This record gives sequence, C-alpha cells and structure tokens, in this order.
Amino acid sequence: MPHNRFLKPVRIAQLGTGPLRAPRPEPQPPNPHQPPPIWVFLLAAIALSTAVAIAWVWIRRRAYRAWKGFAAAIGGEFRSDDNLSPRLVSGEFRGRPLILETATSHEDEAGYYHTRGRAPLKNIGSFILGLRRKSLLEAAQTRNQPSPFFVEDPDFERQFFLYCNDSDNLPAVLTPEARRELLRYHDVEIYVRMGEMEWRRAGEQSDVRVIERLTNLLIDMADTIDGFPSRGRSLTQVLADEKMIEKGV
Repeated sequence: MPHNRFLKPVRIAQLGTGPLRAPRPEPQPPNPHQPPPIWVFLLAAIALSTAVAIAWVWIRRRAYRAWKGFAAAIGGEFRSDDNLSPRLVSGEFRGRPLILETATSHEDEAGYYHTRGRAPLKNIGSFILGLRRKSLLEAAQTRNQPSPFFVEDPDFERQFFLYCNDSDNLPAVLTPEARRELLRYHDVEIYVRMGEMEWRRAGEQSDVRVIERLTNLLIDMADTIDGFPSRGRSLTQVLADEKMIEKGV
C-alpha cells in the first residue's frame, strides 16, 4: 500500500528499567520542640519535693544542732522530744548548774514562746532585777519618759524597761560590758529573783555563739550578785519586789 511509505515507526521511551512503583514517602525530621515524656516531669517533681523537704528539715533543725553542740561543749545532757526541736540542756557552766530550755509564758494575753537559760543564786542580798529590751513601738512611745533607774548610759536607759529593788548595787551588775552585750540583741530579757536568775529570747535560739555569750553574761552577773552583803528584808518584801518585775517590765 503506497501510503505506508510515509509512516515512520514510533518509539516509546521506557522510564526506568523495572516495573512502575508508587513513590516512597520521605521520613519526617524529628521535632526539635517536642516535649519530653511524662515520666521526666514526674521524676523532676519528685526530685524537687525531696530537695525542698531536705532543706526544710535542715533549717528546722538549726536550733536542735546548736543546742546539741552546746550540750557537748559543756559535757551536759541534751533532750529532744521529736528529733526536730530541742527541749532541754542541763549541765554545769563555769561551775554553776545550768538549764537551757524552751518555755511559754503568759504574762500577756498571748503566750510567749521563748528560750531561757537559768542558773541558781544564793542572793543573800535579796537583789531583784527585771530587764527587757523595748520594741521599736515601745521605744517610740516612751522616748520622752525618763528612766526611774540611773546607770550612766542614756542610750541603754532609752532602750530597756528596768526594775530593780537595789539601785545602789545596780551599776555593779549592769557594768559597761554587760550593757554593751545586752544592746547587741533586739529582744532580750534578764530576770533576777531570790534563788534563781535567767535570760530569755524569743523562739528557739539557734545560734550557739549567742547562747554561750548570754550564758557567760548570766554567770558574770550571778557571781557579782552572790557577792553582795546580806540585807535585812522580809520574805514579804522580797515577794513584793518580784511582783514588781511583772508590773514594771
């Protein structure tokens, strides 16, 4: 057939050498902002809670460690009811029996939880003393009121409530060194009664150096007071003087 001579064979190009396949999906790159698994958060929360608990116990036992160290230093007995808070140290300090303890007093409507160190006295001179550091408000309210007792220290007199039944011997007890030591503390009290004297500070005292300093001051005062000569005062007069501590201080 003549018309076939004008036809050329058509070549079909073959793509690839194998059978036709669907394209494979490319793997997705990992998300750099993908949150960690939940167990990581749980472990972090447990670790944080444990660290907070350990820190709380460490802070809570500061007074416990201070009192225990003080008891060891004087060769005394240390007691605690819960292994967190100290309750009592008993022993001897510079040759005098000493008890360091926590107590709650109720001179005011609200209970006053405090640390106190107390030692016995002979006190044949019937010397009675009450001394308490004023709060900032009390100092402002009483700044124009003269002190009833003169210790040749106007700053000390402005900062403390003071009652004493023996103003002649008061300077021998409140020496310049004693006044300087007492002025170091924003809350401190000293009480001298017939057979005992004590220092007080609010809460559980957690600084062993402060415990030692105040106890040394207490024993210095006790040695001075026990050196006073006997005075002819009846028991009724002495008890009335002790009552005046509560009213005047």
